[in-house]
Amino acid sequence: MLCIHVVFVVPSLILFLQCPFMKKNLFIFLIFIIFQSCVSSSKYNEAAKHVEKLKADSVLLSKRNRMLTDEKSYLENKSASMEQILYQRIQEKQDSLNHKEELLQQHELSINDMKARKAEEREAFETLSKSIFELFSDFNTDDVRLSTNCTQISVEVSDRLLFAVSSIKVDTKSSKVLEKVATALSKNADLNLVIVAHTDSVNSIKEKYDDNWTLGTLKANSILRNLIRDYKIQPVKISSSSRAETVALKKVNQSIGRNRIEFVFYSSFLPCIHTKD
Repeated sequence: MLCIHVVFVVPSLILFLQCPFMKKNLFIFLIFIIFQSCVSSSKYNEAAKHVEKLKADSVLLSKRNRMLTDEKSYLENKSASMEQILYQRIQEKQDSLNHKEELLQQHELSINDMKARKAEEREAFETLSKSIFELFSDFNTDDVRLSTNCTQISVEVSDRLLFAVSSIKVDTKSSKVLEKVATALSKNADLNLVIVAHTDSVNSIKEKYDDNWTLGTLKANSILRNLIRDYKIQPVKISSSSRAETVALKKVNQSIGRNRIEFVFYSSFLPCIHTKD
């Protein structure tokens, strides 16, 4: 800054020396010029320092700006990535909900279909049991008892309608009962029969038979053979068994007596849908 002032001072001195009036004030002028030079040099130095500071600040700001730009770019990328992940998770949740809703609808349809089929089966069973009950409706309740259990239709008949006293041979009076049994089997092609013999606890003819199990088996088999031989029932549709004295009489069946034959009808097309006594 001082050099700049010298450049301007030298021509000025020449002008001052050429002017008589100015020669007198030369000293004052020189002092003024030097003072101005000192002041300007101080300001220049101060300004130079300020410029350097501004340059340094500019470098820092530029660096900070790059950092913020990079951070902004990172956050934008991260935000886009998170948005994509969230969208994917939402889509997966929605797909899962849709699948569960579809399964629920299928389950409801399955339940409704099952209910409809159960209703049809119940109606079919009630129709079947009603038709068999009607066959035995003219018998006295002291001799014949009718009931249902699940899809089984039970007709319990007192021994006195089927056998002679102390005998396992089917009596001629049994025809009235056996005709009804044969009619039920003939009218329903899918109907099967189990003949179950029950006895009391006393073996009244033990001199002929070892025990009540044997006695019951012989009675049940006697009726089975009669149905096959005299009523032309297919053997595949009927079977026999003995329960001896193991099954107690229900209160409503007391009049029939413990010595009885139980005809158990069932259809292979009807699963167990309910219990009704």
